[in-house]
Amino acid sequence: MAQPAAQPPLFTGGDGGLSYRWRRRRQGNEMSPDTEEGSNIRLLTARELRRAVGLPSTTIHYYLRRGLLPRPQKTSASRSLYTDAHVRILRRINELKEQGLSLDEIQVQVGDLVEEANQNRIDLVSLEQRRLRRRILAVASREFTSKGYTNAHITTIIRKLAITPALLYSYFSSKRRLLIECAIALMKAGRTYIEPKQAQTDDPAKRVLWSVFGHTNVFRLGSVALALMRLEGANTDKELSRPLQEEYDKIIELLMSELQATKGGRPAAVPDELLAHSLLGALEQTVFRSQRDSKYKPEDLYRTHLWLFLAVRAALRGEVDIDSQLAEYEGFISELSTTPAPPQLSEEA
Repeated sequence: MAQPAAQPPLFTGGDGGLSYRWRRRRQGNEMSPDTEEGSNIRLLTARELRRAVGLPSTTIHYYLRRGLLPRPQKTSASRSLYTDAHVRILRRINELKEQGLSLDEIQVQVGDLVEEANQNRIDLVSLEQRRLRRRILAVASREFTSKGYTNAHITTIIRKLAITPALLYSYFSSKRRLLIECAIALMKAGRTYIEPKQAQTDDPAKRVLWSVFGHTNVFRLGSVALALMRLEGANTDKELSRPLQEEYDKIIELLMSELQATKGGRPAAVPDELLAHSLLGALEQTVFRSQRDSKYKPEDLYRTHLWLFLAVRAALRGEVDIDSQLAEYEGFISELSTTPAPPQLSEEA
């Protein structure tokens, strides 16, 4: 059986300053969830604009006062955001000046461009905030997946982002909250990547394998991180815990739909939902064991989970008789169900 690619995609928040774009890398290994309005707009600070056009700030401010440039958007009293429209118009002004036109004549030439840019205004401040938030998630997710939750440090993430601690904590109040939101983003990115591939096959086993592949980056966060994530997610506000639970529910729904299609209407001795959760739990523990050392390769992980799924499918189809064997233990199951829980630890020696 042909195996999926060795490495599922990580979404990228870009590198460098504000003038990054969300993009898919040429080799196809990074993907962007950004499809919102303005996703292709390049944002520039005043310094980046000066570097792009080779003009001093005094000249740019003079052109702004003369109405030769679109109005920038203020993020604070001393900070503004510019776009590629400013770069294009400034370069056009330089071309016209070289042709000997006066500023009054240039203003006529670029007037339509300035007016169009002023009318087609997107909230650049909100766009910058959304991009920075995604960029933090991209950098943090790489730290968490490469080093694990315990060994990943907020100070390292801040240094790689070249931002202040106060700015990061204005988006994510704690390391745990950052972890949870990284997990949600990774799950969404993985699902976005694999859904078209799952739609191209009618083989349920291949769809399940694609699901395993798509969520590899989430499992790479590690068992400690996932345990913290679930505990924190359950104890925090619904705004955070709901999307996390929804992503897990989508994995369960896929497993349940594959199991239900497998049965073909045959009654099952166990609930589909619990069976789907058992498969997911087994997958998590298998991934954690395979990550502990180099004893097992990715194909061992895929093969093991596929074997388990095929075994369950064979039982649901009636190809192997599990139900009659299960019936032999119904008495013991009932006995255990009414037996008190094991004793608590004693304080006595």
